Amino acid sequence: MPAPHVPRSIFFALFTVSGFAGLIYESIWSHYLKLFLGHAAYAQTLVLALFMGGMAIGAWIASRYSGRWKNLLVGYALTESVIGLAALAFHEVFVAATGAAYTSVLPALGNATAAALFKWTLAGALILPQSILLGMTFPLMSAGLIRRYPLGPGGSIAMLYFTNSFGAAIGVLASGFFMIGALGLAGTMRAAGWINLVLAALVWLLARGRGNGGNGGQIKITSGGNASGGNGGRSNLDLTPISTFPPTACSCSSLRSPAQPRLSMRSAGSGCSRSCSAARRIRLS
Repeated sequence: MPAPHVPRSIFFALFTVSGFAGLIYESIWSHYLKLFLGHAAYAQTLVLALFMGGMAIGAWIASRYSGRWKNLLVGYALTESVIGLAALAFHEVFVAATGAAYTSVLPALGNATAAALFKWTLAGALILPQSILLGMTFPLMSAGLIRRYPLGPGGSIAMLYFTNSFGAAIGVLASGFFMIGALGLAGTMRAAGWINLVLAALVWLLARGRGNGGNGGQIKITSGGNASGGNGGRSNLDLTPISTFPPTACSCSSLRSPAQPRLSMRSAGSGCSRSCSAARRIRLS
């Protein structure tokens, strides 16, 4: 059964909250790792490198495998939920890991170089998985919205970037000037975790039952043909909006011509007309 229409602005607002929580993590990780590495500059350098590097890895993973996922918004919700669960457990994991390092591992290493290398490796292992997951959120949300609202994809991506960055700026200010003083490191980390879990639940409720499948919500543009195929080496267009203009359906298909692709339209709605009119303006050389 089709899901009720949800305004796109709702997802923009939720992604603002995602950015808010994400930069809380970066800020809090610096404080935690400073306690373990013994120097604020080392901690900030490591957190920045792993945060950005992990986000790049996460974005690559999403770009590589998300095309196989039926509903990207549900995948986004699951990613946010794992981030939230990791945040709830972070303080206990940090205390246990660093305690074991001080009592057992570091005394056995015997030299300063090996001890420093181990500390940096352990510190990185504590935050890299969450950084990778954070990097997956933007590709999943943006691709999910483009599937769900195929008209104006550039506007969707721009607004997601704006809202997430705005939330991130507010998050780092809130954590540094208010939340740490009021809740402490552990309390701030858990608060961010609960924000992610609530956010994941809301997105899952909004996204469930909506068939954002393989080509759902997309306009397919397929290129084919060659000089020997009888079309003079020109490309064929197949622009087919799929399940994105309820309650009517439409399709735009190309009729090959030696001179230029001609588009025929079968539509029963203004959204189809706009889509096919835009398609007519495409000219391929």
